[in-house]
Amino acid sequence: MPIPRSELRLDEADLQELLTTERTMRVGTVGPDASPHVVPMWFVWHGGAIWINNLRRARRTSDLAAGSSVAVCIDTGFEYFELRGAVLYGRPKAVDPDEPDIAGVRRAFGAKYFYGADIPEVKSHQWLKLVPDRIVSWDFRKIPAGRDGREVLSRKESETAGSTLIE
Repeated sequence: MPIPRSELRLDEADLQELLTTERTMRVGTVGPDASPHVVPMWFVWHGGAIWINNLRRARRTSDLAAGSSVAVCIDTGFEYFELRGAVLYGRPKAVDPDEPDIAGVRRAFGAKYFYGADIPEVKSHQWLKLVPDRIVSWDFRKIPAGRDGREVLSRKESETAGSTLIE
């Protein structure tokens, strides 16, 4: 019997932990010609929003200017029963340099990626803020042993057996 999605969602504390500690997200946009574009990016989760230090002359910037919404995927885990993550949907907005939260966001970004260094404002970049319209999450650590009907060897078990997971 399938496990209901509601049982596999991250709870609020685990979602906050994932969004705060994971370092890389993948951002998907759609161009005016309907072609998808996905890139890895660094981010900060602050005040219920994803904050992105965005390159002004990037394809995603022109996609957003043309009206694209985004899907942002943040996930972690190596083994099947470790997988957990979230996809956040919405429309990021450019942040005014006088935004009250920007100083805290810059400090958090510097602490997360640059050993606490101050992040200077540069003409080539702009801050974007994504307040998600919808969040979908999963946590495969919640799958009871044997419940999903598949036998999955760990990488270590597979190597011991003399096979590889990917051939």
